[in-house]
Amino acid sequence: DAGIQSFCCVDQCNALMEALERSIAHPVASPGLIAELVEALPSDSVNAPRNLSSSLHWKLDAIAEQHGGHVPLHSRLFAQWM
Repeated sequence: DAGIQSFCCVDQCNALMEALERSIAHPVASPGLIAELVEALPSDSVNAPRNLSSSLHWKLDAIAEQHGGHVPLHSRLFAQWM
């Protein structure tokens, strides 16, 4: 239909995830490295450096504890954390 237009919205989570994937270049990473990289990532809604709360650090550590000390970047829990 000529009356229907499609709009594409940028998903900030995808942009942040792509930046993490480029920086880490591995399917897993330590929670400390992930926190450091996320804190340095700017977005349209948050300026860098970000200030991750102690709760977010704790949750990231908890994910790593379930996976031998590393956070799987493509896991459900990490996606929820993001």
